[in-house]
Amino acid sequence: MTLNDLLYWGSLILLAFAFALAVQMRIMGALVLRRALIAWNKHLDRMSANKAVAWAVGQKDLPEEAKPWLVDSVKHLRKIYVRPLKHIRLARQVSVLAPILIVALVGAVRFGT
Repeated sequence: MTLNDLLYWGSLILLAFAFALAVQMRIMGALVLRRALIAWNKHLDRMSANKAVAWAVGQKDLPEEAKPWLVDSVKHLRKIYVRPLKHIRLARQVSVLAPILIVALVGAVRFGT
């Protein structure tokens, strides 16, 4: 096994691990935030909490016609859970970037550089 093989397999394993970890962080982070939101507001169901978490993770402002419960929920999440939201944003970026890098790495090795 040459040094190039070791670098290839090591990079491929690290990228695959980063992708798996990012997907896990997105799932678990959203699950915990959804449960925290439902504990904060007992009137929310799972789908409503999902919608609020998705809006809170995104950095866009809510539209003017958004329902009051959604506005309150997103403000609560953005005020109290700053770090978990940042972790989910980072996990979003990695889960998009890692597969592209895996395909580029495999293509570069397979078809030469």
